[in-house]
Amino acid sequence: MTDAESRQPAPRPSVGVLFKCCNVYSRIYANHNQSAYAGHCPRCSARIEVPISKSGGSNSRFLSGS
Repeated sequence: MTDAESRQPAPRPSVGVLFKCCNVYSRIYANHNQSAYAGHCPRCSARIEVPISKSGGSNSRFLSGS
């Protein structure tokens, strides 16, 4: 491993979302305090927030939202 490879930041946690409002797929990323995935539809800017739970959550990496 080279020095440049070892300095790469860790990838941000994300989930894929199909926004039903505009039938478009996008990723949303974990917020700074890792309490929720937050983002918006790339076409109409509809906001979405998905809480991150330590227990009782879903293992799915793809969601659909309105």
